[in-house]
Amino acid sequence: MYKNLALHALGHSLPFDQTCALASRHGFSGVDLDLDSLKRMAALQSVEAVRGWFAQTGLRAGAFGLSARWHADHDDETFEQSLAQLADDARLAAALGCSRCVTWVMPGSDALDFRQHWALATARLRRVAAILAEHGVRLGLEFVGPLTFRARFKYDFVHTLDGARALAAAAGANVGLLVDSFHWHTAHGSLRDLSTLSADEVVYVHVNDAVAGRTPDEQIDGEREMVGSTGVIDIHGFLGALQRIGYDGPVTVEPFNQAVRAMSVEDAVRFTSESLDRVLSALG
Repeated sequence: MYKNLALHALGHSLPFDQTCALASRHGFSGVDLDLDSLKRMAALQSVEAVRGWFAQTGLRAGAFGLSARWHADHDDETFEQSLAQLADDARLAAALGCSRCVTWVMPGSDALDFRQHWALATARLRRVAAILAEHGVRLGLEFVGPLTFRARFKYDFVHTLDGARALAAAAGANVGLLVDSFHWHTAHGSLRDLSTLSADEVVYVHVNDAVAGRTPDEQIDGEREMVGSTGVIDIHGFLGALQRIGYDGPVTVEPFNQAVRAMSVEDAVRFTSESLDRVLSALG
């Protein structure tokens, strides 16, 4: 496992070259790709020049976000049009050594019942996965666990590790999971659940902590804490279980925390790096 920086997950943004410099300065080994910025660089220079520039940063590519509009609230025309951009994204990401793409699964719908939602999601994700596979890219599906989030929908959908695992299996051989410790906790996940995974099923990992004094069912998706700060989430058990199955990919902090957003970008990245170091060092 390696320390990976996704600046947007901290509530901050910078031009991508500055993000890379910040990641290097604070001891991160990887960084998520800002493909919009990289496309502009490639248009002004070339893909080969951008590849050379990124190689010189010494950073590994973490992941890039899925641009395809595959969720149930997107119509068929919007989905089809988005696939062309996805092919361009995957081609550029692969040229930069990035083999991971991530997206989230909406845990409910007001319009589609479970069967209808499953049929739509699997059909679209198979199309997405096939395009990514052409460029050697894997797709990680993130399930969303909080009951407080799911309660807004008329119909439930996939919101647990096992559910996401089934959806990934139905979508394609290059589809696995983005496992987020907050969603694992709020979905009442166990260490045994994690131990049943194989390393190639886990594409990407988010870590964070939960608000003290709230049960898993009371946690709110946009209100989290810095990893290792409250101890509500068993982060050592979580990462230890992933380590034992052989996961060796990016570990990214996603706290969705107002105090972190209020810091300067430099302080936010420093705080994140130090917090993640403490957690990872405990693994040995």
